[in-house]
Amino acid sequence: MKTNDRSKDSITATQAAMMTAKAMIGTGILVLPQSIAKSVETPDGWLSVLLSGILAMLCGFVVVKLSQRFPGRTYYQYSQEIVGKWIGACIGAGMCLYYIFSAGYLLRVMGEVVRMYLLDKTPIVIIMLTFMGVAIYMTTAGINAIAQLIELFLPIIILIMVVFIIFSFRDFELDNLRPVLGEGFAPVLKGIKPSILSFSGFEVMLFVTAFMSEPHKAIRAIFAGIGLTAVLYTLVVAVAIGSLTVEEVQTVTWPTMSVAMNIELPGGFFERFESLFTVLWVISMFTAFVLYHYGGSLGFGQLTGKKFQLFAYLSLPLIFMIAIWPSNLNKLFKLGDYIGYASFFMFGIIPVMFLILAAVRRAQHANKRAQ
Repeated sequence: MKTNDRSKDSITATQAAMMTAKAMIGTGILVLPQSIAKSVETPDGWLSVLLSGILAMLCGFVVVKLSQRFPGRTYYQYSQEIVGKWIGACIGAGMCLYYIFSAGYLLRVMGEVVRMYLLDKTPIVIIMLTFMGVAIYMTTAGINAIAQLIELFLPIIILIMVVFIIFSFRDFELDNLRPVLGEGFAPVLKGIKPSILSFSGFEVMLFVTAFMSEPHKAIRAIFAGIGLTAVLYTLVVAVAIGSLTVEEVQTVTWPTMSVAMNIELPGGFFERFESLFTVLWVISMFTAFVLYHYGGSLGFGQLTGKKFQLFAYLSLPLIFMIAIWPSNLNKLFKLGDYIGYASFFMFGIIPVMFLILAAVRRAQHANKRAQ
């Protein structure tokens, strides 16, 4: 049974591109500059981000090509056709758990930032429960409602990021980004691992493609989504290092927020830009949370033949437990690293194997028909 046989579940190529970008634009805005600075230890971290963006595009190309071989079906459905019912179901369940763990991670990061910069006297548990209560409404509304939500907020988020980048140049020192490749290319390669983890999210096209009204435009959509994210992350890393120096970025928990706190808009238009920045970032994280929550719930629903809304509710306690599991920020960031490693294996390696197997089986069927 096709997943996009109802018009209300159909999304455009533009919406698919926005969903791809929104799935990736999240914690990386705050976390990426520090993780890059610690790994590279030179001003060349922005080059690592660019290279990681190219690698993400290659992985995204494979993901879309695989999905286009099975029009109208999601990864959860066609994986069983490629490797068999039980193995495919296990891989699909693993993908569901990946989305659930990612949602828990995003929820905790949202809670930490909101408590630190907006609601410092509110218990983080209350903040997270509030987010979950609002998110379940959007998740159960389906993919079209989620696409419209992202279509509404992504342009605003990008606009605020552009304002952030432009006005951060007041404290920007170009010398902080020099010398370029002063210690060779080896440090840049060291920065690929932490930066590629921030591009996790393009894999949503494994189920989003099935809902596209024009699936032949999926390649264009995923390239646009990854390209936008790569440009944004590169500029954020460059601005953070240029404004704070590599050494300072290594020691600050949220370097991007530190830069935002120093921004003063002309004419006293908005005295605390970091508050506006935080609110828009939280909206960005919220939409990403909804998308991941939907991806996991949809998978469990399709694997069991039940409505995904049931699993959207059932998964909330698990998401909450994952969110409160890390006892401090260091353990939270470590959890994010593990999720990133799982993403690389599940969506960088397995789709390549699946694409090869699907091509081989199609060739075998063609030979049998020819005989």
